[in-house]
Amino acid sequence: MNYVLKNSPLFLLVFIRISSFIVFVPFFNNTNYTIVIKVAFGFLLSILIFPVINTSSWAVPDDILSFIALVTQEILIGLLAALVLIILLFALELVGHVLGFQMAFSMARAVDATMQSRTNIIGVFLVLVGTMLFLSFRGDHYIIYAIKRSFDILSPGFIVVSKNLIGALSKLITNSFIIGFKLAAPAIILLLFVDLTLGVIGKTSQKMQIFFVGLPLKISIGMFSVSMILGFITLVWKVQIESLGFYLIKLFEFMRL
Repeated sequence: MNYVLKNSPLFLLVFIRISSFIVFVPFFNNTNYTIVIKVAFGFLLSILIFPVINTSSWAVPDDILSFIALVTQEILIGLLAALVLIILLFALELVGHVLGFQMAFSMARAVDATMQSRTNIIGVFLVLVGTMLFLSFRGDHYIIYAIKRSFDILSPGFIVVSKNLIGALSKLITNSFIIGFKLAAPAIILLLFVDLTLGVIGKTSQKMQIFFVGLPLKISIGMFSVSMILGFITLVWKVQIESLGFYLIKLFEFMRL
């Protein structure tokens, strides 16, 4: 603690980068986590990480404007790290949105506390599953390691938004869409065959109430499909979580001046 007090300006930069990440990261978007809890957790994590960071080459500007610019850069780095997690979770929300629409669950909406948005209940369920898998596969360890490495790669004041950074973020977003559609593809195809079968039955037997028969059937088959793809989600999500540290470190390298 004495080391932290002696280097309080440098510790402040570390605290701002870590706290901005915690404020923007999806896992702490729940309204139960007040700003006081987020700041306290960021302060505790900063105390644990600061002693192992090499700050010998860091320089704190004397004038207030330069220091504000430095703080702004630290906030952007924390926001970038949180954005990576938001993009990865978007893949699961996309799966839930597509399946919910096919299962006629578009009106069955709930508040997703992780993403702070209203979406269908299947999306909320899959995001919660993804959050639990994230903790089970030690995703928090990969994040803490990547944040510590960010201070070795990106010293305060040596930050630039390069073309490679924008390209890496675009590729990450594209991969998130691809993963989402691949996970949802088997259920979509199965539900499409159900729609075609109900359409044929409706044309051949016009006295049958297709709506009353088809809706429970689609919901039942849809829930069965969701249970079947949970195993694939676990495998795919494990690979994504294990690659999370690499993604973050690569983005930090692209931001280096």
